[in-house]
Amino acid sequence: MSEAVRRRCFGLFVVSLGVAFAVAGLTLWFTVVRPRTAALNQAVLGIVVSVLFGYIVVMSGIVLVRSELPGRCCALAAKWCLGGAALMSMLVLWRAVPELRSGTLTPGTVNEFVIVGSVGAAAGVLVGLNRGQAIRNRQLVTRKRDREETLVFLLRLLDHDIRNHTVAISNYAEAIRPSTFDPSPTPSESIEDRTESIEQLLETANVVLEAETGDREFEHIDIAVVLRERIGVVESESAAIEIDATIEDDLYIEADRFVGEVFRNVLDNAVVHNDPAELTISVSARVADGSVVVEIADDGDGIPDGIREGLFDPGVRGAESPGDGIGLYLVRKLVEAYGGGVSVSDRSPSGTRFRLRFPRSEVDAGDA
Repeated sequence: MSEAVRRRCFGLFVVSLGVAFAVAGLTLWFTVVRPRTAALNQAVLGIVVSVLFGYIVVMSGIVLVRSELPGRCCALAAKWCLGGAALMSMLVLWRAVPELRSGTLTPGTVNEFVIVGSVGAAAGVLVGLNRGQAIRNRQLVTRKRDREETLVFLLRLLDHDIRNHTVAISNYAEAIRPSTFDPSPTPSESIEDRTESIEQLLETANVVLEAETGDREFEHIDIAVVLRERIGVVESESAAIEIDATIEDDLYIEADRFVGEVFRNVLDNAVVHNDPAELTISVSARVADGSVVVEIADDGDGIPDGIREGLFDPGVRGAESPGDGIGLYLVRKLVEAYGGGVSVSDRSPSGTRFRLRFPRSEVDAGDA
């Protein structure tokens, strides 16, 4: 279930509760209190008291629907609303214990039950909204801090790696000047390799920048299709690699156009750090417990113990790794943005297993 759907569900629940209190309060006032009320000011005050707190609950529910609060914060507000109503209503029932024992519950007590319950619901939903907004604010502060750290790291990475690549290209260019020309194609091939590395680095940097600063809008995406496409790219570029894939159909999640980068980086991690001629990669994707679970495993050398704990942090890479230390960090950031999680473990007898879990998105047949 998407965040928007969860917000709508909890918001409509709160709205329904507020409408119920308002209608019940107004009905009871006209049937119980109105016959005993002669003054106009008392009548107006009675109507306002009977409807006001239900109206507050209704408006709070509309705020939930229109807000950008996470689903769990909306659930928290709904729980506080229901809890406040229940608590205050219980106090009225406690006061009315003698009436309940005698079996004669008066209309006045019922009216009091509704009004006091609506007061509790209004107070509870306001407290819940405040707590939910506080949680949201803490998340925004943390996200801003992470974003700043990511951008600083990215700038340093670009400065360091591109500077190294340009120095190497200059050296290769020197090697193919007419005065020192060597018929061997090695300098030209090295320049092409370095150029490809720069292009790949800039492409990854662009993905990170858009992921961190862009206006992200998610849509229903079948990652079974995306995953098969990425596997096809790996097989075309490295024919020696054996890939065993078991992928179910219709694995829809809410993601954006960068979801392919998740699988590209995990697959590239296996290819780059192992001998392709002796490498077998196993890929599985299935629905499990309401989530889409993707496992990508290889039978390579595994991950060094020294970097395992911080493997998904920016800049973490092995001593002999040719990578830039940003690929798996990008994987974590994207998967978490989609509401999922990623973990890594050893594969017996050797190798590495990545496990990615995404919330499954239900899609109507007409949208698939």
